[in-house]
Amino acid sequence: MGLFSRSTPAPAAQPATPQGAPAAAPAAPARVPTGGVINLSKGQGIRLTKTPLVTATISWPPATDYDVYALVLYRDGRQVTVSAFGTKDAPRDFSLATEDGAVTHLGDVQRGGGAVATETVEIRLGPDVAAVVPVAYSAQSNGTGSFRKYRVSMRIDNGAGEAVVVDAPNASKSSTVYTCVPGIVLNGPDGVRVEALELYSAPGSERRPVIGPDGQVVMDAGPVNAYK
Repeated sequence: MGLFSRSTPAPAAQPATPQGAPAAAPAAPARVPTGGVINLSKGQGIRLTKTPLVTATISWPPATDYDVYALVLYRDGRQVTVSAFGTKDAPRDFSLATEDGAVTHLGDVQRGGGAVATETVEIRLGPDVAAVVPVAYSAQSNGTGSFRKYRVSMRIDNGAGEAVVVDAPNASKSSTVYTCVPGIVLNGPDGVRVEALELYSAPGSERRPVIGPDGQVVMDAGPVNAYK
């Protein structure tokens, strides 16, 4: 099934849960109810009503300094990165917005006070945009630490009372995992679909992820991030 016709198949019959085994997580509802906030677990997906502006906000404790960037896949196959920093081979080649204004990064947030640090990406899902993947990146210059220690969370909000939260509770203790992809935002004919991916880079990898032509996110397949 292609990226642009992605749908949720009917669940297959499951064997009875053995006595003493933990019960499987309940399936997410098909759509976010108006005025509701739905928390997704890895592998779950849900639809929101499409609005002119959708925001993707990634948050974390201010004791560390993550950076957020976004991969944007267009229906003609082009892939653009919206970021506040470049790559090792092109450190000055970056932009906070796509040329068409579909996706805009609202700026880098430095380590500081407050209960939580956030960076926000604005998404305007015109017909040419197929998918957007917000990415949380912990630069090597941050020193040791892990996504498991500091946590990271993504919130997708359509501004009309519907929101989805994707946490990343399954991170390893490795202090050399620098990239986390909480989820993907898909632009479909029947609304915006958010899927919880919770993907991590390989230990020691500074390579960015990419979105494959089938809409799947491939970790460690892109260029190396610039040291920052």
